[in-house]
Amino acid sequence: MDVIGFVKKDYLLVISAILAVISLFLVPFDTVLTYNYEKILETICTLLFFLLIVAGLKECNALNKLAHKAISSMKTTRTLCLTLILLPFFCAMLFSNDVSLLTFVPLSITILGMANKRGMIIIVVVLQTVAANVGSYLTPFGNPHNLYIYNLGDYYGFTFIEYECALIPIVAVGAITLLALSMLIKNEPLDVELGKEIELKDKKVLAVIIALFILAIITVVDVIPFYITLVIIVVAFILMMPSVFRKVNYSILFIFFFLFLFANGLTNMEAVYQVISDLMSWDPMLTTVMTSQVTSNVPSTILLQPFTNDWAAVLVGADIGGFGTPIASMASIISLKLYYEEEDASLKKYLKIFFAVNIVMLMVLIPTYYIFD
Repeated sequence: MDVIGFVKKDYLLVISAILAVISLFLVPFDTVLTYNYEKILETICTLLFFLLIVAGLKECNALNKLAHKAISSMKTTRTLCLTLILLPFFCAMLFSNDVSLLTFVPLSITILGMANKRGMIIIVVVLQTVAANVGSYLTPFGNPHNLYIYNLGDYYGFTFIEYECALIPIVAVGAITLLALSMLIKNEPLDVELGKEIELKDKKVLAVIIALFILAIITVVDVIPFYITLVIIVVAFILMMPSVFRKVNYSILFIFFFLFLFANGLTNMEAVYQVISDLMSWDPMLTTVMTSQVTSNVPSTILLQPFTNDWAAVLVGADIGGFGTPIASMASIISLKLYYEEEDASLKKYLKIFFAVNIVMLMVLIPTYYIFD
């Protein structure tokens, strides 16, 4: 087995596993057993839904079909890229940032490949991640940490209007910044020989997959328990398309689990607890941004919320904190993993653009919070 090759290909998995193991040695085993494993199981199962569905759509040629249609109606590269970037922005408001990226990143990679514009894949995927994060800010179910704070409305005593007023400024400024960054994409004419029309395969199976996609969306907004949907989707694919299980990249699921262990380990270290308490007394918003860089924004929200009565600071800090490092947001991990599956993927080029764009977002959104606070 090529260990070096595995580490290079799945470096996020290796790093997250090492961090998880280290945390296990620093926390008593009895404490480890008290972690909320049900919540991480729900997250992992939800990701599995969409990984299977996207793989199934690929098998049915649905993504290629959509790509063919998209390219045939676009006249310039900027129009095409802007459309691909804005789709997850609006989708994330309704279906969460993770779902949006699991759906549109593979589609965009397919479209840009067919348009002979593979050189634009990195910038489009990075900006799609920004778009999905910013769009998800606007609604309580746009991302898990938003929903977590919103569900504490009775405890804190805020209304839906007050909740939205805390978020609208960063959504508006974030959207404007996203559009400005998108305008840096070269505006060239699209001149592509598409060849013959792509035909869908297994239309009946495709119809079932679309129905499963709708079921998964309904599950995300907590209408149906996730374990019921898990059984339905897994059984459906076993019966109609068992080969799809070999097409799923399961390392994404393990990364989520390892980061969960690491984040919970940090919260249970007494020295870390005291430092966090002092930092939250100083500036809860900025502390949430900084903590998100090493634990990701969902665990940091759960970790820091009990330390303050300023719910808006934690809410906005977790949203803004999704920008920065690749592990600051689970959405960033998903995008990077989906991109890195490509044969010509370049981690160095991706991270260069990723950090440049994320630094811009932090520089713009952090002052925005203080201006409107």
